[in-house]
Amino acid sequence: MKITYITTGLLLLLSSCEQKRLQSPIEPQEVLSTFQLPEGYRIELVASEPLVTNPVEAVFDEDGRMYVAQMDDYPSDKMDDYSAGYEPKSKIMRLEDKDGDGFYESGTVFADGLSYANGVMPWKGGVLVTSAPDILFLKDTDGDGKADVKQVVLTGFAKTNPQLRMGSLRYGLDNWIYGAYSHTGGGDWRKEFKDKGNPLQFPEKPELNLEKIFPGANFRFQPDAYKLESSGGMSQFGLSFDASGNQFTVWNNNHIRHVVINNRYLSNNPFLSIKKVMEDISDHEKAATVYPITQVKYLREDEVGHFTSACGVCAYTGGLFGGKYAHASFVCEPVSNLVHADILTTKGATFSAARAEKGKEFLASSDSWFRPVNTTIGPDGALYVVDFYRKLVEHPDWIGMTDSSGFYTHAGKIKESDFLEGNDRGRIYRIVPKTYKSGDQEKNGLSKADTKTLVAYLNDPNSWWRLNAQRLLVDRKDQSAVPLIRDYLSISLRPEGKIHGLWTLEALGGLDDSLLTGALQDADAMVREQAVLLAERRMDNKTIFQHILQAASDNDPHVQFQVALTLSNAHTTSPEVFQALSGIINTRIEDPWFQTAVLLGASENSNQWFAAYKDFAAATDSANLGKKEFLKKASSIAGARYKTDEMSALVKIIASAKDTGVVASGLKGMTTGMKSNTNKTGLTPEGQQGLITLINDPLPAVKKAAIEAALELNLVPSAELGAVLNSSKTIAGDDKASAENRALAIQILGLDPKGLPFSLLGQLLGTGTAAEVQLAAADMLLRSREEPATRLLLSNWEALSPRVHEKAEAGFLSNRERLAALLKEIENNKISPERISRNMQNRLTRYSDTAISAKARELFKNVGSREKVILEYNESTTVSGDREKGKAVFLKTCSVCHSLEGAGANFGPDLHSVSHQTKINLLTMILNPNKDIAAGYEGYIIEKTDGMALAGIVSNENDNSLLLRMQGGTEQTIVKSDIRSMTSMPISLMPEGLEASINKEEMADLLEYIKTLK
Repeated sequence: MKITYITTGLLLLLSSCEQKRLQSPIEPQEVLSTFQLPEGYRIELVASEPLVTNPVEAVFDEDGRMYVAQMDDYPSDKMDDYSAGYEPKSKIMRLEDKDGDGFYESGTVFADGLSYANGVMPWKGGVLVTSAPDILFLKDTDGDGKADVKQVVLTGFAKTNPQLRMGSLRYGLDNWIYGAYSHTGGGDWRKEFKDKGNPLQFPEKPELNLEKIFPGANFRFQPDAYKLESSGGMSQFGLSFDASGNQFTVWNNNHIRHVVINNRYLSNNPFLSIKKVMEDISDHEKAATVYPITQVKYLREDEVGHFTSACGVCAYTGGLFGGKYAHASFVCEPVSNLVHADILTTKGATFSAARAEKGKEFLASSDSWFRPVNTTIGPDGALYVVDFYRKLVEHPDWIGMTDSSGFYTHAGKIKESDFLEGNDRGRIYRIVPKTYKSGDQEKNGLSKADTKTLVAYLNDPNSWWRLNAQRLLVDRKDQSAVPLIRDYLSISLRPEGKIHGLWTLEALGGLDDSLLTGALQDADAMVREQAVLLAERRMDNKTIFQHILQAASDNDPHVQFQVALTLSNAHTTSPEVFQALSGIINTRIEDPWFQTAVLLGASENSNQWFAAYKDFAAATDSANLGKKEFLKKASSIAGARYKTDEMSALVKIIASAKDTGVVASGLKGMTTGMKSNTNKTGLTPEGQQGLITLINDPLPAVKKAAIEAALELNLVPSAELGAVLNSSKTIAGDDKASAENRALAIQILGLDPKGLPFSLLGQLLGTGTAAEVQLAAADMLLRSREEPATRLLLSNWEALSPRVHEKAEAGFLSNRERLAALLKEIENNKISPERISRNMQNRLTRYSDTAISAKARELFKNVGSREKVILEYNESTTVSGDREKGKAVFLKTCSVCHSLEGAGANFGPDLHSVSHQTKINLLTMILNPNKDIAAGYEGYIIEKTDGMALAGIVSNENDNSLLLRMQGGTEQTIVKSDIRSMTSMPISLMPEGLEASINKEEMADLLEYIKTLK
């Protein structure tokens, strides 16, 4: 529930006079009148203070008792010094409704003295509790209502800011326990929140070599079996499954995402670069507009809120709601005092989430203390809403501008004590249809239910009963359940009941082939999809395997998608598998997810896929674009495998394509794959000749793509290569040739096995050369590892144009030897310190190599506090700027990293989520980006075994490789075996020193533009 991406401040949006009015909380018995709900629903209070305080998660055990995780130590009991005498205050409360009226009037402290406990899940007669660095098992064995068993089940999780800690444990259909593990963020945080975590381990089995899972990767585990895996995707505070087992996650300003591909499939093809495994499914965008009814005065009448603190997502499966809410998704937005609802519909391999209500929210309160942080489904099918109920839900670490007098917010300055107001309060509500009679729950608890009763509950309309019955049957390992479930599956069950029955049998070892074969042919797609998933373990059975192949022609996209993933697990290039997958991609070629799923099984036959689809007749423009992307991915596999014969064969196949767009796409894909390798190889003579022919192609797109591919190879001397080098040398030095042709010619010179023509490149770096030509010359020199290349760049440093200078700095930052040489030139007064950008100075003073960072601190003594600059620019926050001029400033200065209104690069965070910040907070973010590094945007310096160093954001990672997203939005896959070291950067990738390119008037315009984003 972190409030935004970059530096999240306070989004109260109220005036000082209103703050006084809103300082008074509303008592529990009066608060229900503040809520707005759709017609036909009502909200009830089921628990409140003093019994409940600071609740962050509520769940029900098998007997309907409510367990509540209370983070009573949030944000801390030591506001001025978090490490001084900190005493863990979190607790787990167990509440009971003894008289059956629906209100929980009694309770006990089940466990206390916990550190930032943020989650709880029933398990084996007790509960699992998330309290970083640990997942704890707590159980009451003597019946006094208090846990006397406290066991660390899994440990090593990061003790970072409380809003970013591991949590949200959920029992999955597949009998694994899933958890959310957020990015940790960084910046000028208090010391004890800078922890990045350790390798996870089961304390009872420390010798196990477990998968390495670090912040930013959701996980799943089986405590009894000591199994642990990354599960795919990442979530902050909240995680939910729908009835089919689809996993939904949440991120502060991105309120609903779908985990499309489980991480375990990625290892099937380590040569395929996977950019993402989650889809943002909101059709109303990230940082979507929300509609609070809190009675506050906006700074502008036309301002509308955005998601900034989304958390507690819940895909509704309770069976009590009807109409459009029967399968809706709910998510909390505590800053705006509301719960948002989306209606989910299938969209290819994933979903689309549309607003349930137009221009309003499912649940909203006029009480600004209402802080919904979590939702869950109860035994009655109701939607339960956990209300943290605080004056402020923000963490002090997210406040952009602070000084000794307080924290700067829309309400003026607030005091440290304001963050603790309300820490003696908390509420839990239930939402039900108006026709529902609360407290009329006839079902008994499950802990003492016999096996037959539990089996019957597998078919309950409420997922709470289905899942808990499954969990208990699996826990008991009662083999008498097997024939009962088999008999049950033979009668007419709802699809959800069949699914739970199948997965329970699987866990008990009772799922036979005949049942699975029947499920693969079930009338309901939900059952067929799960059956394909279950069949992965039995693909050696010819009958089942044939049914999987037949399912490739299923008319349901989710079934087809699972078939593609499942067949990637078959690890075969057989004609029948190729034919089945071809049938899928023929109708889904425009869908990137299907492209990935099919190619996950193509690690050994990617050239076959390219040959089969290079001349594929696409029926629509979108299918044609999809074809090119599919072929680009296919050719990248051969490039990443980097085998001479395969790449040479691919060049021939690419050249034979009828569409020049396909030729260019194939070459680009091959190049992308080759970039992931450290050691260069070459092509066969026929392959090299074919590539040179493409280099000579008259079409610039093909020519450029062929050159880029050749630069990733070691070409050998040949007559054809010599001819193209000679003509290129002439063109490169010809002032009358076009800048585009000269730049391409310079690139070709980089293919010379004898080395670069340094004299010519030195001349082309001169000030009288066209920028495009100068850039190409600099690029070739930066690619070279030879000493003359470094010497030429340094000798021309003072004369480099701004664009070339920026490129040179980026290139030097990737090589420590060059950095040392640059610092030597500065020390010898041959290069002025002023010719080093503020961003590079900052990076150098904090470089991982201590010798370089020490020398940089000595040379750049002016790199210091940012507060003075912020104060100098403060006047920009007190005047109204020009929005259109501000947009121009954004395009000139910010769009290299941020995208707004269709322009810019998707490298940095979405700025919509900070548009409601005060101008002083926005100014602080811009001029002091290191104060708070947004979680998910931490920078890393990766040094490869060939000496190359790259800096960027790790946007995706699997067992074999990682995807590094670099400034400008470019991405590169790096094989882990090629990584010498990987160091997290203590500074933001957003540069300091933007005041050098933005004056005060322009800053006022930029702030105006951001403030008026819609």
